[in-house]
Amino acid sequence: MSRRRRRSDHAAVVLGMFETGLGVARSLGRNGIRVLGLDHRPGVGFRSKYVEPSLCPNPLLETDAFVEHLAQVAKAEAQRPVLFVTSDDFLLAVARHRERLEEVLLLNLSDTATLESIADKYRQYELARSAGIPVPATFLLASPDDVAEQQQRIPFPAFVKAREVTSWRKLVGGNIKGFIANTPEELERHLAELVEVGVAALVLDLIPGPDTSHYEACCYMSRDGQVARAFAFRKLRQQPPGFGFGSLVESVRDPALLELGARFLDSIGYRGVGSAEFKRDERDGELKLIELNPRYWQQNSLAERCKINFPMAEYLDLIGEMPAPTTDYEPHVKWVNMTADFDAFRVYRRRGELGVSDWIQSLGGPKVYSNFAIDDPIPGVHALSSNVAQRRPARALVKGIARFIPRTETR
Repeated sequence: MSRRRRRSDHAAVVLGMFETGLGVARSLGRNGIRVLGLDHRPGVGFRSKYVEPSLCPNPLLETDAFVEHLAQVAKAEAQRPVLFVTSDDFLLAVARHRERLEEVLLLNLSDTATLESIADKYRQYELARSAGIPVPATFLLASPDDVAEQQQRIPFPAFVKAREVTSWRKLVGGNIKGFIANTPEELERHLAELVEVGVAALVLDLIPGPDTSHYEACCYMSRDGQVARAFAFRKLRQQPPGFGFGSLVESVRDPALLELGARFLDSIGYRGVGSAEFKRDERDGELKLIELNPRYWQQNSLAERCKINFPMAEYLDLIGEMPAPTTDYEPHVKWVNMTADFDAFRVYRRRGELGVSDWIQSLGGPKVYSNFAIDDPIPGVHALSSNVAQRRPARALVKGIARFIPRTETR
């Protein structure tokens, strides 16, 4: 049987149809792989021509029903499908039911204990320290009363963030990464608010430096523990600025960054795709771990555009056709979410940090878009129309860019 025939016998099941899952689905679909896209809410990926979409139970609220649904989807296929996890919502449900799911699916995932340690950001930092990976000073405070006891040790300004991201997103908000506390009194107030809603938090040293000091090292660790694929990018802008996701990012060659990320993953016996975010501390020039995300990262389609296809590497590894390891890719290519980046630009502009002409110029050069693609345009059109309908600043994006372009600006 030919290689192409064997590939087409195995469908791919992609969990999560936000733009992260859309990127994974396109990377597979363009290579002739049939993609079954599952999510508990309709996402932009449901609109892709490369996806056979279907709704599934919410894995956070109906775990057993979700696992059974996923197993039935897989059992309907002639060959075991290859599983891809692109959302935190699905990760622990899959890991905790691995034995059941491995009967009907092909998957490459770290063991459950490792994934649970990564999900707990405090334990994640402990793992990093043990591996010699630099991390910010970290404090685990259970209540506002602990602030007085630790006050002399906590550096201010401090950053308050989730200890466990899923409960934080549910109870605090998915777009809120954390809170800055400039004084002990502010820290006490933030902790009191979080205790009231039942969310555990960490207090960290706030690493100084601009948004462009954020980097990510993305690796695929094969079933036998090799660094089969490695890719790096840096953020050019974030939404919201300071503590958001990268609305405009750029591929970079940085062997030291990749070595740091791969060393951390190897030290914990990691398997599958992982993305380690670092920030360069302007006080000492050292890259310090922000967090490790044990799944596909939001801008994964940038790697495919740079000629390094992570989903295909994972797919081939799991069907027994793993290609040779590579870290070769094209640098200085950008990924942009236009509506989010326009939102970010408005904030940077109000601060006096970015002018209109500089923003427009920054969008130049080779790039890939978060949702829109020439060969698969409907998701991009749907995302833009949905944003406009929700009265987000995307409406200003559509009308405003043309108005901005001819303006001559003095900075």
